[in-house]
Amino acid sequence: MVEAQEKRSKRIAELKRNIINTATKRAQEASYPIAARNKNLLLNDFEYATGKIALESSPEGIGIGTHYACNGKCVFCLGGKPRIFSLERYREFFEPRLENVLSRASYVSFCGFGELFLMPRVEEFMDYVNKKIPWANKIYTTNGAPLANDKILNLLTQSQSAVQISLHASHRELHRALTKLDSFDEIVARIRQIISMRKSKERPSVILVFLINSLNVENLADFVEFAHRLRVDEVRCNYMTAFHHSQLKLSCFFKQELTNRSLEEAEERAAKLDLILKLPPRFGRGSQGTGSLLCAEPWKYIYVENESSVLPCCYAGSHFGYLDRMDFQTIWNGSSYRQLRKSLVEGPPHKWCKHCQRYRAENINDIRSHINFRPGGLLKILKGYKL
Repeated sequence: MVEAQEKRSKRIAELKRNIINTATKRAQEASYPIAARNKNLLLNDFEYATGKIALESSPEGIGIGTHYACNGKCVFCLGGKPRIFSLERYREFFEPRLENVLSRASYVSFCGFGELFLMPRVEEFMDYVNKKIPWANKIYTTNGAPLANDKILNLLTQSQSAVQISLHASHRELHRALTKLDSFDEIVARIRQIISMRKSKERPSVILVFLINSLNVENLADFVEFAHRLRVDEVRCNYMTAFHHSQLKLSCFFKQELTNRSLEEAEERAAKLDLILKLPPRFGRGSQGTGSLLCAEPWKYIYVENESSVLPCCYAGSHFGYLDRMDFQTIWNGSSYRQLRKSLVEGPPHKWCKHCQRYRAENINDIRSHINFRPGGLLKILKGYKL
């Protein structure tokens, strides 16, 4: 056992030396900012692949909670009244605290409660981040209605970016039932306009989001064909997560056979149309190809809410720290993060990960994987449900 551990340690040390040597070579061939970013991303890949607990690298992805008021009332929304995001908030809070992390990230996701593109001076904000972090893929999530603003469309084409449009339906009646918006045709017209305006698939990449629930699951295959006709780059699907007891009835957990058939049909159509389609796991199956890979998020991603709270992923139940009280490194390698990584590498899994589909795909067969892990929420939502 001791000999095997020594061999593993030597192999990890050798891998690390190779990565550092490669990064150093790149540093001699490129400008400093590019070289430092490449070095960090290589090291981040290495530390994830070897299951390192305390990290020298910073994450390749950063999520920023760009909360703003919303014009929709989606049936699966969390709701609430979060602190409102602004350009000033980004400049005065996020940027100085995350400056070094932003400089070494490959993407930044602007996704919060509500609709960022309705924010006053959003065009100024987009222009600002285009100039400040031109190397990073800037990912904007929207319900699509504010894309009627031509200035937003133009800014999306001026830097590497992606726009994720939460559409969830291939026709206006279903879209209205899910989002309470009456703007389906206008959103579709704007998607066509974005596609026609762009000069490359990275300015912007266009992704349609389909949150699978009992109301729209049978529409999924048609949605794939609809997305193909629009010539978007990708369709991304996940199961709905219940935040309230009233939402539980919308979960596909209670329509497993129908859901599996719908996913299989959608997958077949996407293959014929050569469309990228990302689907969640099927129900009723054992191991579904996760192998020995760890959930990457505790190594490769961090989400900072507008209130300053830090989460390791969008499913996490509690905060891992507060960026207004401590610096990034203190949180990133603090006890919460180290315990989470260690639980994934050595076991047993963290209490959140234990029932999460990203930890094990077969967890999809457990009702707890379809419910948000916020403190106290699980028991309230499952009140009266026998596990």
